[in-house]
Amino acid sequence: MWRNVKSIATMLMEDPEVVEERATGPIVEGVDFKLGRIQFGLMYDFQNLTLTLRIIRAVDLPAKDVTGTSDPYVKILLLPDKKHKLLTKVKKRNLNPHWNECFLFEGWPHNKLLEKTLYLQVIDYDRFSRDDPIGETYIPLNETDLSQSPVVWKFLQPCKDTRGKLGELLLSLCYQPNIGRLTVIVMKAKELKAKDITGSSDPYVKIWLHFGGTKIEKKKTSIKMRSLNPVYNESFIFEIPWEKIREAMLEVSVMDFDKLGRNELIGKVILGSRSGPMETRHWNDMISKPRQQVAQWHLLKD
Repeated sequence: MWRNVKSIATMLMEDPEVVEERATGPIVEGVDFKLGRIQFGLMYDFQNLTLTLRIIRAVDLPAKDVTGTSDPYVKILLLPDKKHKLLTKVKKRNLNPHWNECFLFEGWPHNKLLEKTLYLQVIDYDRFSRDDPIGETYIPLNETDLSQSPVVWKFLQPCKDTRGKLGELLLSLCYQPNIGRLTVIVMKAKELKAKDITGSSDPYVKIWLHFGGTKIEKKKTSIKMRSLNPVYNESFIFEIPWEKIREAMLEVSVMDFDKLGRNELIGKVILGSRSGPMETRHWNDMISKPRQQVAQWHLLKD
């Protein structure tokens, strides 16, 4: 039944100031997890069988970037369908973004919509790493009076199945600025996602050194057969002059070895001065503590 879904930039429901004035009262649905809240409007055209969703704004979003801000956008699904997603624009460096964007779901009889749940996820866009979920909310349409064209505030709740779903990797970094040498120790991984039909994986770790987006050098660990909690304790050396350390980046991938087919990615981590907040912290700790081993666990991302 998913068809004729449209995104429109101009407001088709009501005047923006009228809508926001009507909805900025004290009532906010849900539990406050300190992840901010989102405001949206719904309108259903019974004659044309069209649901209009308006993403208005969010407030009090948490900072996800090392700069103390976020670059949020909203992902929209009409569950249980997870294949077709809609996205708002990214609002750069904004913890109180205004989107004022409308999305049309055309050709949906009212009784069919009542079987669906609208899903909104606010996400922090990251140019150099995986986008970081901020929070989410669910709107069961059978609990919503669409004839009233509701405008609603909802608290964002923690995203399900985001932390550790691919496993974690323990890495140690040591940089010697006087000789321009970076030593990476791949220590171990835990709770890796199973990739084989046996319920296990045959993981190894691959490290690419990047300079300004160009791949320069690759290193690989040994393969640990049938293990979701492999221990490596293998070290690798990369030559990186001090004047280039800020433009260097490590792409660390945990791979599942396959003797008969193509090796498959389990998850990866991007380490550098412009990656995600936890990854950047590790990199900056390495730079601020020369000639010292600095170890940190990292969540694997896809």
